[in-house]
Amino acid sequence: MGMNTVNALNIYLGNYRKYLLITLNIVLAIFIILEMMVWNQVNGLLSADEYRELRDEYCKKNLTATHCNKYG
Repeated sequence: MGMNTVNALNIYLGNYRKYLLITLNIVLAIFIILEMMVWNQVNGLLSADEYRELRDEYCKKNLTATHCNKYG
């Protein structure tokens, strides 16, 4: 993309540049929100209660596990 093309685009957009920037920012915000939603679905983070439940189940099955204690 040469400098002439950039200048032509700048002249062509004229007063619409502000609206284009607003639209692009809104689209970017929507994209980021969707990305975060997908990431949370794929990542599968556990809440504190879910982690505690899984740890208790694991400790019940494996009585010799060294990291299972009544305080943990």
